[in-house]
Amino acid sequence: MSDPKPFERLRYYFGRLLTVDDFTLEQNYFRGKQKLHNRALHGFGIVSGLRVSVDSGKLVVSAGLALDCEGNELVLGNKETLADPSASCHTAYVNLHFVEQELKQDAANEATIIREAAVLNFSEQNFNYKHRHLRGRWLSCGNCHPLTIARLRRSAGGWRVDRRYRPPAVK
Repeated sequence: MSDPKPFERLRYYFGRLLTVDDFTLEQNYFRGKQKLHNRALHGFGIVSGLRVSVDSGKLVVSAGLALDCEGNELVLGNKETLADPSASCHTAYVNLHFVEQELKQDAANEATIIREAAVLNFSEQNFNYKHRHLRGRWLSCGNCHPLTIARLRRSAGGWRVDRRYRPPAVK
């Protein structure tokens, strides 16, 4: 696993004027170190929670924590109920992916806060396909893509969670 460029951080000294670029560099340094730690030491997958179930005909995902292949922490703080996937497919995958949302616009129409969030959606693609694992740990590819946490099968009675599918787990 390699990182495309070395880490750079600020060197502080008395009298230095800090700019927006300096603060951005500082944040990117610590965020990059945390992502590298997550990828290299933990791999990717579900850390805790994020169980998918069908309750009264609705798809429910429990609160939980996961790591994606880029090393982002995916936090789902509350239980979420999802609408059914499209009716055109017989198999659907429940995916969790990392997004940054810009909030609180100021007078110059600039976002003043960035919220890191995990968003659930459906697709016909298993994004974990062809990922390797070694000694029980899923190896991260380092690329930004959703984490597939469940496979759904459509039957005459509606959608059901396929219990044979094993999502990647962080050990």
